[in-house]
Amino acid sequence: MRALSFKKNALSVALGLLAAGATQAQDIFSLEEIVVTAQKREQSLQDVGIAINAFDGETMEAMGVVSSNEIAAKTPNLNIMSPAGEGGVVSVYIRGIGLNDFGLNNTGPVGFYVDDSAIGSSNGQLTTMFDIARVEVLKGPQGTLFGRNTTGGALNIVSNKPTDEFEASVKLSAGTYGYLKTEGMVSGSLTDTVNARLALVNYTSDGYIENLSTGDEVEKENFAGRLLFDITPTDDFSVLVNIHGSRNDSDSDLYGLTSDSDFYEGTHGDKDYTINVDTLGGSIKAEYDINDSLSLTSITSYDDLSKRHNEEGDMTPLELIEFQFNVDTHTFAQELRLNGESDAMHWVAGLYYLTETTNWKTISYSGDLPLDPVNFPLGPFLGESVGEGHQELTTQAIFGQVEYELAEDWTLTVGGRYTQLDVDIDYSANIPNFALYTPFVSSVDYSDDLTNEEFSGKVALNYFADEDVMYYGSITRGFKGGGFNGGAGADLANYVATAEYDPEILTAYELGLKSTLLDGTMRLNAAVFYYDYEDAQVFNSIADPITDLPRTSIENAKALELYGLDLDVTWQPTEALFIQAGVGYTHSEFDDFDLTVPLLSGTGSTDLSGETPQNTPEWSATLLANYTWTLGDNGILMAQVDGTYQSEVFFSNGTIVTAGDPSSYDRNEDIGQAGYSLWNARLAWFDSSEQIEVALWGKNLGDKEYASYMFELTDVVGGDQVMRGTPRTYGVDVKYNF
Repeated sequence: MRALSFKKNALSVALGLLAAGATQAQDIFSLEEIVVTAQKREQSLQDVGIAINAFDGETMEAMGVVSSNEIAAKTPNLNIMSPAGEGGVVSVYIRGIGLNDFGLNNTGPVGFYVDDSAIGSSNGQLTTMFDIARVEVLKGPQGTLFGRNTTGGALNIVSNKPTDEFEASVKLSAGTYGYLKTEGMVSGSLTDTVNARLALVNYTSDGYIENLSTGDEVEKENFAGRLLFDITPTDDFSVLVNIHGSRNDSDSDLYGLTSDSDFYEGTHGDKDYTINVDTLGGSIKAEYDINDSLSLTSITSYDDLSKRHNEEGDMTPLELIEFQFNVDTHTFAQELRLNGESDAMHWVAGLYYLTETTNWKTISYSGDLPLDPVNFPLGPFLGESVGEGHQELTTQAIFGQVEYELAEDWTLTVGGRYTQLDVDIDYSANIPNFALYTPFVSSVDYSDDLTNEEFSGKVALNYFADEDVMYYGSITRGFKGGGFNGGAGADLANYVATAEYDPEILTAYELGLKSTLLDGTMRLNAAVFYYDYEDAQVFNSIADPITDLPRTSIENAKALELYGLDLDVTWQPTEALFIQAGVGYTHSEFDDFDLTVPLLSGTGSTDLSGETPQNTPEWSATLLANYTWTLGDNGILMAQVDGTYQSEVFFSNGTIVTAGDPSSYDRNEDIGQAGYSLWNARLAWFDSSEQIEVALWGKNLGDKEYASYMFELTDVVGGDQVMRGTPRTYGVDVKYNF
């Protein structure tokens, strides 16, 4: 979304004014071009008929973005949640399209890409943001060039590349709650044909959530590193090698309980709850220019992820609902892409292959939870249950897209992708103490496979009214493949009948405007959209009629009604003032959805038509203002304020008040968050040599207490689970560029 880099442009502007004089101010302060790769080639943002929010790396740094989850607070119509806390599975929603399942084998409908490599597993979609060149948020189905699991859109994170000239920097950030972050980067030439770049980051925190049972806070420690080699043996051939890894060795987030007297304190007992996530991977991107108009690209990637997560789910000292999540994923992907161009045409054609192996084991501990709390409150108890799974997923596709200039001012885009998805699953679950009661099914063993073959594509028309204004219209079709439920809260009695869910299909109709106004000092982009959304994959949690425990599963809603708009404005009215604002509106409701309800025997259903789906606020907005003072030989002073607004949001699709009675459905607005705003500020000084930066910053200046996610557990523990947003924090940054 941010159109220019605060530090880089402020310094260049100030020094340019001193050298060239105020008469050139108009030229100096026109907004610089934003280059994106949303269509697998470099293009100006204003020439691409897609709703895109793009941020450069220095803007992300200036806004204090530490993890990829925080991108949502800077982007209207984007929501990112981690229902199991930092390091857990990630749920990304764009324009109301997403999936918040916290099963370990499933992926949401928003593509997640780091340096052209797909991160398929939702266990690995929380990325530490460091040494980043650009972030692109593509809204709407991207089913042609990005393929499977992009009915909602795509997040594309691009790292800074190696340089042939020597660069290096170190940065230290310190703040409240023991926050300490250190970053370092070095880049330069190793030989005439090899450049390299190494970037490292480590951050720790003493935490703002306290366990009153022990007096301990939730401590965090994260490390990540990236090593790049840019190899150019000839002018026509280049290879980019990317080696990356990370480690999260932290305490697990402790959730709040709606009955807690203090928002950031709770009584959780004296056990240690930890989360350990290790990732290691690499990619090789080879590009060969066959001739002046034809190029071949190969991208090969491999990623491993290992996670061990102990979760305290009941927010009490008792062992009512506690989990241990264990998952290992191994992902290999290969893309071959041929790009061509002529005077009137750009085209791309390619092949794609991905295979992902997931092994997981979930252990649930309920040693203090009676099997029959009404008749036998002192036992027997639910005890320990185990779920184990192995899943093999393979997807392969052939795709192509053509952009053809029909006339000087008109461009037609036509693209298509044929995809085959194969999924094989083996899943077993066992709750030994269930065998004590006849109504319970105590175990299940399940093996199955599915194959989906789908066509997705795009037709779009761009009209360039002049060099500064473009109108576009598009029809795009995307799909997210089917899959299997494998979560910890499976309904064993009905698992076989409900294990598989179908693909979802989304056809999007969009009209948009890209414009540059006021002699290049303002950029105004807008889009309206309407979605035809069929067989939407929806995550639900409904109480079991015997135990009252939540039973979680993904099922298909036949149809949703979904439409809205995106509006983004970037304006630099004076040489010192920069303003950016965005507004998103999404109307979403179930048009045809019969929610499955577990009964004492089998399942029933209740009609949710007309209800608002979870995790879809109607309105969202962002605002950023930056003012720069030039201090001559004393450098630059820069003040920045940014804020975000989100209207009311629900974290579930509703509940069954009386377990087993479909007629007792209730919207339950308590499992939600009322609308709220967050405000941040930063005051930075740069010396005139561009080597030193010192900044004071604050986040959530109003110290707003808000829920970033909730889960209904009132019938089990007397309150609802709350994932708490970060309170007010403040600190200092010091950076030195060598």
